[in-house]
Amino acid sequence: MRLVIDSGNTRSKLAIYRNDQLVREYKYVNADLLANELWTVDLEDVAADIKLCCGCSVASLEVKSAIEQGLRRLAISVNWLVSTTTWRDVKNGYSEPEKLGADRWFALLGYRSEAHNNCMIIDAGTAMTIDWMDASGQHLGGWIVPGRRLMHESMHQKTALVKGELTEACFREPATSTVTAMSYGVHYALVGAISQGLHVSRQRFNNEPFDIVVTGGDGERLIQSLNRIESISYIRKDDLVFKGLLAAADNELLRR
Repeated sequence: MRLVIDSGNTRSKLAIYRNDQLVREYKYVNADLLANELWTVDLEDVAADIKLCCGCSVASLEVKSAIEQGLRRLAISVNWLVSTTTWRDVKNGYSEPEKLGADRWFALLGYRSEAHNNCMIIDAGTAMTIDWMDASGQHLGGWIVPGRRLMHESMHQKTALVKGELTEACFREPATSTVTAMSYGVHYALVGAISQGLHVSRQRFNNEPFDIVVTGGDGERLIQSLNRIESISYIRKDDLVFKGLLAAADNELLRR
């Protein structure tokens, strides 16, 4: 069995694979990981069978340390992987490759491990990222946009009289309350960013076909809203980062 970890800004996801098949997945709020080690109970029955553990993190050092400490109690050592200049035929588009967010890098590798087309990868989590990679494996760069909750929280913090919870309902119409106005506005700001990203894709790929790959907790709702405006085909890949981590780990083992 192999344990892979994707530690994000708000939540950390852990997955267990057996023979390249996902058999378990856990999601923890980072604040809970910092509060106690109760989450490790979920892994106690399989800890002895874990032969490899690797992960990537864009979380704080405190969260990484909490994960390491909890796994150490189970006699599991985690190997944190980072963005590199190249992986097989994938080339990092950043002039300083190590500064590309590790989750974005491993999403690229996850896609490349299964397909070799032009692609636009949308990962909608705490932040929404869009990355482009051509069929040769060249990463063309990407965008980073504050996610739904980040936008909503910023309005709460910067406007004295604006309060209210972010609603899950999103309609492409004028809102009649401040709470819904914020929720609709945030949602369609992100939909608009994806729509503009499609135009960029057509330009950069010279109107050749490209895959639209969607991952992240808010990805489905955003792409469905976009589909009401312009019909598109897309690929949903919830384990894209995990796939990239496993591919990178396998590559490391082959090099040893």
